[in-house]
Amino acid sequence: MDEIIDQIEDYAGLLLTVDEIALLLDLDSAELRREIRHGKSARAKAYQKGKLKTIVEVRRQTVLFAKKGSPAAENLVNHYMTKQQQNE
Repeated sequence: MDEIIDQIEDYAGLLLTVDEIALLLDLDSAELRREIRHGKSARAKAYQKGKLKTIVEVRRQTVLFAKKGSPAAENLVNHYMTKQQQNE
């Protein structure tokens, strides 16, 4: 069971869809989707954690590019900062 949890986290971090993850792990996609939407199970937490780890990596790079003067990255960082402030 722990191996499946680790694989869900890994695949979610690679931004695979729920259907793709379910197919690779021989799980029922509708059941996995319900678990993820409910958000309480170990599978749901692994999925969210995997996604968030990738988001963190991408945002870290975006902030670095913004600090180096990339206009596109600066726009994204401004969006992230506004979103963060609205959520406080």
